[in-house]
Amino acid sequence: MKKILQLSLFAVLVAGLTTSCYRVQPDPGVESVLVYKPYIFGHGGVDDKPVSTGSTWCVFTTEHKEFPITPITITEDFANMIPSDNTPVSFSVYLKCQIRKGETPILYKNFGADWYANNLQASFRTMVRDKASAFKMFELASKREISSQLEKDIFNDIAEYTKKINLPVNIMQVSIGAVTPPEQVLTETKNTAAQNQSILTQKARADAELSRKQAEINKAIADMAYQKEMRMTIAEYLHLRQLEIEKEKVELIKDNKDVTIIFGGNSLPVTYPVK
Repeated sequence: MKKILQLSLFAVLVAGLTTSCYRVQPDPGVESVLVYKPYIFGHGGVDDKPVSTGSTWCVFTTEHKEFPITPITITEDFANMIPSDNTPVSFSVYLKCQIRKGETPILYKNFGADWYANNLQASFRTMVRDKASAFKMFELASKREISSQLEKDIFNDIAEYTKKINLPVNIMQVSIGAVTPPEQVLTETKNTAAQNQSILTQKARADAELSRKQAEINKAIADMAYQKEMRMTIAEYLHLRQLEIEKEKVELIKDNKDVTIIFGGNSLPVTYPVK
């Protein structure tokens, strides 16, 4: 009877242990950190070895925290940030980073599950604001070389900071998105550009008119010089020009079929088809 009772108690114990366990099986590119919280026996704390492949069984009192070990991109939005000329701008900055493989227990133990929000976010945003506020609105919005330099400077600063606090995360890249001024500034810029283009168009038209005027003057001077050189009267010269114009008409349509030419003169115009 005593033996049966012992077997029954053992069976109950095994059943209890079986039903109070669960399996930890992280996805590819993810590490699980085990956090032991025993009720009676053993000791609590963070397991120094993460679960990265396969699976492991844990008792119900053990928690697990999952961390991606593939590169992740964190987006920080800056709305109406004030640059040096006090004209607000809006833009986004992208921080690409990667938790070092095998070091997720250190990350959780020293920095917690919300490691970015608690340890990096405020410093990163301050670095971006401090660097970007040294420039004017149009410099940030239109000069790519300034954005590139900001990306390099912010990258160096945030990478140095993560090393300083021993954060087990590799900083891979810092990127700045398009910098956008307020809508009213964009509208004013468009209006100014349209006005400038209108001024350029009017100037080009005026220059063309002046060029045409000068060409006509030059032609008149040349005509008078020719008339004088050939000792022709005005009537004779005009008659010569009329003949030249008629010749130009013929030259213009000589390769076209079924065209009728009208020649003018002192009498009735003469009309005949050109074949």
